[in-house]
Amino acid sequence: MDILGLMRDDEGAILGEALPAVAWLEHYGRDGEEKARERLEVLYRLVVRAIRERDLEELLAHARRIARERHAAGYDRAEVQRAFTALEEAIWHRARTRLPAAERAWGLGLVGTALAHAKDALAAAFAELGPAAQPAYVDLTPIFRGAGGRGRPAEDFVYPV
Repeated sequence: MDILGLMRDDEGAILGEALPAVAWLEHYGRDGEEKARERLEVLYRLVVRAIRERDLEELLAHARRIARERHAAGYDRAEVQRAFTALEEAIWHRARTRLPAAERAWGLGLVGTALAHAKDALAAAFAELGPAAQPAYVDLTPIFRGAGGRGRPAEDFVYPV
């Protein structure tokens, strides 16, 4: 069995595993479990198609479109990204337990690559929508030694009052 066979055969189980992680999120929960499942199904099928055809265009267009729709409806970027991540984790879980070892790395690489690009497109679209789409944190990498650059004292980043 390869990743596409697994995703075809285990679609219901994968969606069933991802759904609880999405249904408790503020807006997804408000919209109801049935709507959350429909949204996961659409995303899932686009991931399958992207992997099967080795073409991300439709998946990325979907990510950008839902970023605009969810932003307009008051969703936070992190909440929408969590839905993508829940689906990815469910696929990974099934793949780790059901794919032969020889297929696992390749299959998980395909899934991870497709969803990483989708999450990047989602984040970029949210960022373009303006101030309501703030990043979850300020990247302070420069103040940490061992983070690929020379560490700087935190005082260098504090604006004097």
